[in-house]
Amino acid sequence: MKCDVLVVGAGPAGSMAAKTAAEKGVDVILIERNKEIGYPVRCAEGINKFLFQDTGINKDDSFIQQKIDGTKIYFYDEIYELNSDQWKGFTVDRTIFDKYLAKLAENAGAKLLCETKAVGMKKEVNSWDIKVDTKNDFKKISAKIVIGADGYESNVGRWVGIKNPWKDYEVCKCYELFLKCPNISENDKFHIAFGEEFSGGYAWIFPKKKKANVGVGISKKNNAIDALEYFINKYPGIQKILGDNFSTIERRGGGIPMNGPIKIDELVTDGILLVGDAGGMVDPITGEGITPSMISGISAGETAFECIEKQTWKKTDLKNYYKNLTNKPYMNTTFGENMDALKNMKNTFNSLFSKKTSKDKRKEFISMIEELT
Repeated sequence: MKCDVLVVGAGPAGSMAAKTAAEKGVDVILIERNKEIGYPVRCAEGINKFLFQDTGINKDDSFIQQKIDGTKIYFYDEIYELNSDQWKGFTVDRTIFDKYLAKLAENAGAKLLCETKAVGMKKEVNSWDIKVDTKNDFKKISAKIVIGADGYESNVGRWVGIKNPWKDYEVCKCYELFLKCPNISENDKFHIAFGEEFSGGYAWIFPKKKKANVGVGISKKNNAIDALEYFINKYPGIQKILGDNFSTIERRGGGIPMNGPIKIDELVTDGILLVGDAGGMVDPITGEGITPSMISGISAGETAFECIEKQTWKKTDLKNYYKNLTNKPYMNTTFGENMDALKNMKNTFNSLFSKKTSKDKRKEFISMIEELT
């Protein structure tokens, strides 16, 4: 089987890449290793309110679970509220949202193949041969350009030698419970908690009507299960938010790259582009990756089209991906023109929300954040 562009992974980044390239007339195949798109869920499922205007995707009630009107930040018995637009958004159902985006890619002309797993790659003269494990009657896909949308571990990046393993301090280990919460309170807020027990990250409650995603993201050296148990059972005020009679629907876990987009030389090489978590497209402060991942997919799809049209997809040509990416709304404003500044702010959050720092300094910092956003 042959195509112009093969997208590996049908998450938000991959589907947006496939949709964008296919809309421009490129022959695109989108493969997903799982039987069901959007499952298993490895995400807190929160998005910022600007996602729809920044990606051009229509807001649809089918995947919107809860409108969020602000964010509450906790440090034990201290509570701070952030109500500017930057701290508002929605919770979504990724099992529906991801299918919705993949269907948009199909409608644009991309060929979608589920239960099709990339298991290896080989460079040819002017293309890549991708070996696949699939229920279909072929074992190889030949593509001029391969877009790796295969998660933060990214086999595609590793196979072609451009993606180095993440260092431990660059990855946040996450563990989450999807809870049924019939008596949840304040379900119109994102709830984010800091504490010594969540070293290198934070805990969260993201409401979804009478349900909630409740989890922790912490440094790899710590025990996420213990941290989440502490958060639910011992952290001040949390049981009041969750209410009584809450119960577990599903347990979830995974890793998130928390160091911002990787360098351009790790994002592209001859015939290869990395998007989404594979390229580190995650806000290093909040861990929100859906919006930047989708925008990276759009940018990669645009770049792939430009190169197919010119009939050249060398590394030097594909480097235009970074220009397309950083010129996009959110990526050049909210996500930050200076990634180092975002990383420094992340470190500031972690140092201020510590028992070594005074409450007055935290209040001053939160006031500054609210004014800036």
